[in-house]
Amino acid sequence: MTSSLIALILLSFCLGCGCWLFFLWGVHRGEFNDMERPKHRMLDDETPLPDRERTGAAEPPSDGRDDNASAHDPQSRQ
Repeated sequence: MTSSLIALILLSFCLGCGCWLFFLWGVHRGEFNDMERPKHRMLDDETPLPDRERTGAAEPPSDGRDDNASAHDPQSRQ
């Protein structure tokens, strides 16, 4: 009983020291310097969207019907 208790205490001490060293390694690398910037980075638009005039892309042809309405409503199909 005593030997297993000592083994568990040593194991938990080693595990705790390992977690502490891993935390210190992260602090040393700068992982915890700026906690706010990463969640706002996805909102920054670094590259502007291309305009249709600059790329030369043409507008899709319009035949006067709404394709989305006919796909969802079976009575509107002819």
